[in-house]
Amino acid sequence: MDQQQHPFGDEELPFEFRHKPVDEQLQQDNWRGVEEAIRQPEEVQVRRLSWLPASLAAASLILVVVGIWWVETRTGTPLMSMEKTSYGEIKTILLPDSSVVMLNGNSSLRMLQQWGAGDNREVWLDGEAYFQVQKQHAARKGFVVHTKQVDVEVLGTKFNVNTRRLQSIVSLEEGKVRLSVHGEVSMVNKDSSIVMRPGQTVVVDASSMPKVNEERNVTAHSGWTKNEFHFDNTSLAEIARLMEDTYGYKMTVADTSLWRLSISGDLRASNIQELIKVLEVTLKTTMRIDRERKTIYVTRP
Repeated sequence: MDQQQHPFGDEELPFEFRHKPVDEQLQQDNWRGVEEAIRQPEEVQVRRLSWLPASLAAASLILVVVGIWWVETRTGTPLMSMEKTSYGEIKTILLPDSSVVMLNGNSSLRMLQQWGAGDNREVWLDGEAYFQVQKQHAARKGFVVHTKQVDVEVLGTKFNVNTRRLQSIVSLEEGKVRLSVHGEVSMVNKDSSIVMRPGQTVVVDASSMPKVNEERNVTAHSGWTKNEFHFDNTSLAEIARLMEDTYGYKMTVADTSLWRLSISGDLRASNIQELIKVLEVTLKTTMRIDRERKTIYVTRP
């Protein structure tokens, strides 16, 4: 019999076994079984580790789906989406019914993520926006813009809504809208709605009755959508409020009499730098922009 290599190498053991002849094929089968048994725990561990991330991902997806279902069905609170603009930014938004909204700088618009066929088309505005509302078939209800002072209900029209500085200004270009006034006015007068005609502007604040104005150039209120500014004997103090609301810059003057300077006319400016240059020439002043302090300093030349 050929001498077999001892599994412990050449090291001499303190005892010895009596060797019994074993068939060579049987030996190979036995060692193969041992090797498979040794490898088996490692392979099981690998399979378990590779299974773990997939199971976690599936569990996470299930939790998200269940969470959405719970919010919408159990709490009765539908999911909302929001569009926001930074200072000086204008954003065009396509609504689910194909209506178009242009959102002015420093503004936000909230709405439901989905609009049902029989639901009102509702949005909540903070800031300023221009609406081009699509007419819908009879199955779908009207379009409503909610602000802090009024609700604007429309069917198919073009109008501008400005909600800055604790008031709402609604300017109607085309179509027909109905305003429902909030606050003290609605408590005193149950029929506190106003039906507007094209060419009208309504101003509503928290302390007075709505003011309805007839305007020859009502489109001037939405001129910002084309980077246009319309001034009609507009004082520098009013322009300063426009700068702060739209661009986030405060304006200071070296002499308080400068606030009474006024300007009339139309101008185009795509950013605050262009607007400042035109105002400097027209008002015959010097204006310096401090970007770090977000301030515009106005002095006489």
